[in-house]
Amino acid sequence: MAGGKETPRQKMIGMMYLVLTALLALNVSKEILNSFILINNGLGITNTNFSNKNDAQMQAFKTEFGINEAKVKKYYDEAKAVEAAADSLVEHLEFLKQYLIIRTDGMDSTSIFALRKQWQEAGDADKLKYQIQLDSIFNLRNVNSKDNYDISTNIMIGGEEANPKKGPHTAMELKDKLDFFRDRMKAAVNKFKPEPSLLKAIDENFNTDTTFKVSGSEPESWMLSNFYHIPLAACITNMSKIQTDVRNAESDVIKHLFQNVSAEDFKFDMLAARVIPNSNYVLVGEKYSADVFVAAYSTTQNPRVLIGDVDTVKMEIRGGGDSSNVKVSQGVGRYEVPAGAEGLKKWGGLIQVVSPGGGIKSYPFKSEYMVAKPALVVSPTKMNVLYIGVENPVSISVPGVPTENLQCSLSGGTLRPGKEKGEFIAEVKGGSEAIVSVTAKFMVDGKASTKNMGQFKFRVKRVPDPVAYIANKKDGLVSANELIAAGAVIPKMENFDFDLQFRITSFDLSMNMQGDFITKSATGNRLSAEMASMLKSAKKGTKIYIEEVKAVGPDAVPRKLAPLNMKLQ
Repeated sequence: MAGGKETPRQKMIGMMYLVLTALLALNVSKEILNSFILINNGLGITNTNFSNKNDAQMQAFKTEFGINEAKVKKYYDEAKAVEAAADSLVEHLEFLKQYLIIRTDGMDSTSIFALRKQWQEAGDADKLKYQIQLDSIFNLRNVNSKDNYDISTNIMIGGEEANPKKGPHTAMELKDKLDFFRDRMKAAVNKFKPEPSLLKAIDENFNTDTTFKVSGSEPESWMLSNFYHIPLAACITNMSKIQTDVRNAESDVIKHLFQNVSAEDFKFDMLAARVIPNSNYVLVGEKYSADVFVAAYSTTQNPRVLIGDVDTVKMEIRGGGDSSNVKVSQGVGRYEVPAGAEGLKKWGGLIQVVSPGGGIKSYPFKSEYMVAKPALVVSPTKMNVLYIGVENPVSISVPGVPTENLQCSLSGGTLRPGKEKGEFIAEVKGGSEAIVSVTAKFMVDGKASTKNMGQFKFRVKRVPDPVAYIANKKDGLVSANELIAAGAVIPKMENFDFDLQFRITSFDLSMNMQGDFITKSATGNRLSAEMASMLKSAKKGTKIYIEEVKAVGPDAVPRKLAPLNMKLQ
């Protein structure tokens, strides 16, 4: 479009489009028609780029609208109307292209239009899936009847060259829509400080009343030159070119409206890169994010920065404000204060600048930061274990946050406060891992707010087996009297710090008596009368075996303990 600067890619596509159109007029071969695929695909990429550019421009418009609704509203509303008009026309052209391909290639219109409806109604997650299917169906490369011009001519123009037909899917209908779009774009430009060059460019690109002279023939109308006796490939490419013109016009008009917003704005003579973090408190496992942008400022005039509680109605600081902790240089104020007590600190104020008209304009701002004590945490990662069926003590703290403001939970188990501040008791019943999740409660603008402080993963393990003892021994030499006096098999936890109670539920005692190997079983941990009698009659040197020792601990799961092998002395 004359109103916008073309990229080298756009210039190349435009040149190829003109050359192929001229070759087409000479009735060249299908190989030349296939070249329209390249042009059409190039125009498709250009249209996508224009759409992305226009989306970015509208996003900038939306941002300005959020900053100053009263100032931007009339321009923003007009820009949204321009965007809607362009989207409607581009969608009509896209549907018309698809309709021509379906009719010319004899496709199943019912299933395809059903797919198109699914695409229109799909959410963001599924829309791309349907778009890919439609793009494949309607890609000129996959169209069999690229050289057919009878069907497209009949649909768009009809049988009478001098009297083109009207109605849906016709060139006349498209002409009316283009005329309406042209007038709508011009009305938007004229509404706010008309720009003659832009109005002229819109007229030239959407002049559907002009005539064209092709290959020495009589001048033809816009409708005939674009859609009469033109192969399908050329018709589709022509419409893609019109879509490009529409997006280009949309871009130029929205840009014109946006420029009107800032016509009375401040003028700056310097740009600088700035980075503003979105959070001043980031924990391991969370994401750090920051906005990186270019800030404009004036080297001849520094703003005044006042710190204090802002009255946003009167746009002034309650109590006068303070600027002693702010140093301003090259348009940027640096606020520095000592970090005192722990906790969330909120601050804000006004930035005041002299407007182009000589008045003072004030802009409020606010921010916050967290003050925390230096903290050292040493964690033995190989020992991050919770034992099943045991009260596991866990210490939880977040620097700068009181313990009473922490909300802690445990997946796969329960977590309750312990006796000491910051201590919790964790109990798990099974599984392979458990996760402690912690959120902290803060007060923001007088309202309670919570922040996820992270998670800590524990391995879940079964309590190790105890070791069976009798007469305070688990092997070696022992006297029969010692065994009888002890009277019971006792489970002991070796090298385990938890105070756990295991209970022996049964065991076997075996020994050789007069050439026969005798085994007796007992329920519980006590020696039976038969076992005691066997031990009394046993000779020195007899080997005693206590086997099949069964025990139950806090997790109520039966355990089989290691056997005891002893010799009477």
